Amino acid sequence: MGSRLELAALTGRIAYHVAKERLTKPRPVNLRQVPPTPEAITDEWLTLALCDDVPGARVVGHELGKRDDGTSSRRWLTVQYNEAGKDLPYRFFTKSGPNFKTRLVSAAAGLSRIEANFYALVRPQLEIEAPPTRYSAYDPISNRQMLIVDDIAATLGAEFGTILTRKLTREMAEGVVDTLAALHVKFWGAPLQRMYGSWLWNSYDFMATLNVTIGATKRIMSGFDRGRHVIPARLYDRRHEVPAALMRSLEINISGPQTMLHSDVHPGNWYVTKDGAMGLCDWQCVVQGGWARDLAYALSSGLTPEDRREWEKDLVARHGQRLAEAGIEPPSPEEAFLAYRQQMPHAMFMWLGTLGRHPLQPDYQPRDIVMETVRRVCTAADDLETLDALKA
Repeated sequence: MGSRLELAALTGRIAYHVAKERLTKPRPVNLRQVPPTPEAITDEWLTLALCDDVPGARVVGHELGKRDDGTSSRRWLTVQYNEAGKDLPYRFFTKSGPNFKTRLVSAAAGLSRIEANFYALVRPQLEIEAPPTRYSAYDPISNRQMLIVDDIAATLGAEFGTILTRKLTREMAEGVVDTLAALHVKFWGAPLQRMYGSWLWNSYDFMATLNVTIGATKRIMSGFDRGRHVIPARLYDRRHEVPAALMRSLEINISGPQTMLHSDVHPGNWYVTKDGAMGLCDWQCVVQGGWARDLAYALSSGLTPEDRREWEKDLVARHGQRLAEAGIEPPSPEEAFLAYRQQMPHAMFMWLGTLGRHPLQPDYQPRDIVMETVRRVCTAADDLETLDALKA
């Protein structure tokens, strides 16, 4: 079946299951049954998910907090235990696809499947700061996802921010680089698909899928039009080169040493613990690919253009130093900085695509955050002459 027919079939299947769930209001009774929404969760189901390691512990009540919709639906959860469970964590964060739009977008791009598998299979092996997992599952028939992780604001004193509310210091920027380097070192050269399964696409295949499922080229062009006033004129004039440059950058990305990439390392997905450690959440875009894709995205979106221009060569070199300390031969400084320049199109796509979203796609981020991120990543691509670097 062709990709467009597959998408049409997926759309129909999700519409059917969401409508059926509204009518039947299913309540899961075991952990193999993925709750369609947080409202479908019962105390008995939560007992299975949260109390397995403590004999006699039982959930006796729970409350749902405010809901925040984007690519998926996020909701806070507070539980009450009996006396045997009184020392268990009681504040959590859930992600799911409760309505047609959120579920379709997540399923069409494979995001819910990726994130469910990441938290179930990969997160327990990670040594970097990331939210601990309590339950993570995905149903490929109905495309339901349910993720329950600790509310790290409560357990770790974690502070979240946005591109508008947090300015990275040099020390914090170095923490970002060190965190990404630790992730990259952990899986450097590993046979990731053999280890975890075919859900872990490479960066090129992931983007090729999005070209079909969300019409990525149209989203990019629409983003350029809507964001013209914050995009450097030189880059805007060459906007029609960007979709091809994006795919060329990904061809390069999968041609060198491969590792695991977070792939969505914008400021809103970073948090700072009370001990000052930089942590990463929102692992729904994980792929395998070359390290520079993560670093280019993180620095171009996380730093002001002024700080990026001043610090980026040192920060790219720092990543190479972390590779060397782990016994991995790093690229030369010149090779590393060229790779960094060449991988800017991914960050551009993520935010031009968000700005240029289709009406069927949910509103992923507040507009002021989107505009500032588009400004930063497009300014970086212009500064670094990324389009020309991809022709070298």
